[in-house]
Amino acid sequence: MTRTAGVRSLAKRAVERTVVGTGLTALARRARRGEVVVLGYHNIVPDGEPIAGDRSLHLPQREFAAQLDILGETHDVIPLDAVLGRAERTARPAAVVTFDDGYRGAVTAGVAELARRGMPATMFVPPAFVGGGEFWWDALAVEGDRGAFRELALTVCRGEDAKVRAEAKRRGIATREVPAHARCATVEELRAAMRHIAIASHAWSHPNLAELPPDALGDELTRPLEWMIAELGAALPWLAYPYGRCSAHVEVAVRECGYAGALLIEGGWSARPPRDAHAIPRLDVPGEVSRDGFAMRIAGLVAG
Repeated sequence: MTRTAGVRSLAKRAVERTVVGTGLTALARRARRGEVVVLGYHNIVPDGEPIAGDRSLHLPQREFAAQLDILGETHDVIPLDAVLGRAERTARPAAVVTFDDGYRGAVTAGVAELARRGMPATMFVPPAFVGGGEFWWDALAVEGDRGAFRELALTVCRGEDAKVRAEAKRRGIATREVPAHARCATVEELRAAMRHIAIASHAWSHPNLAELPPDALGDELTRPLEWMIAELGAALPWLAYPYGRCSAHVEVAVRECGYAGALLIEGGWSARPPRDAHAIPRLDVPGEVSRDGFAMRIAGLVAG
């Protein structure tokens, strides 16, 4: 981090501390009664392990634990499928905890923190990576304009891992070592986690579904549910759109494949029941967020 960036970070945290101290978060939460915020996490880095890959996706375990404690004090934490029902009139807004990608750190350290607090959660898994697979966004050491490369990866390469890596190699982009906690969990780890959380679909191989032809799209949507039933014994028929990318024809296909609901990666809060069960917004939780910043987000003071 540069000196300028460090000063900006300190200033931002000072503002967040001031806002939380004024009581504005409590007022904002009261205005959200009857609504739900679906939180979107990725990896949870076990205590003592290094943060690697795309830092925005990797939250330290101690920070995740602190966030759960804040959440438990201010929200009713409910299972994902409960968002489809009408909200009960309570003094607190509702929250749902979700994880994308099936990272080993989330499946182990993250689930352990949830289990200690008796909180439900849902993990969205792309089965093609189960068993220690690594994701291109963690493995590629992209320098310069990362946003431009990401957009190329999601459109020209359709978000498909092999195509993205081939394009990166053509451009001379180096790879880096990905630690075990930042790889996809094993079948055994997922089975153990299912004692505490639900497992759902993140498509088969995490492509940009909006860029796929119809036959490939259908395969990406049906295979995960079949695999989960065969390997894990159960599957929650919900989908988290890979990269948060969706389109009208993708949403139609998701409905036709029998999914009860589907999640975006941003957008903020949702009514209960949601206006569109197959395009439910979430609030992304970045790995660098401060505790006060988190409190502001779950109060609705920071847009999703």
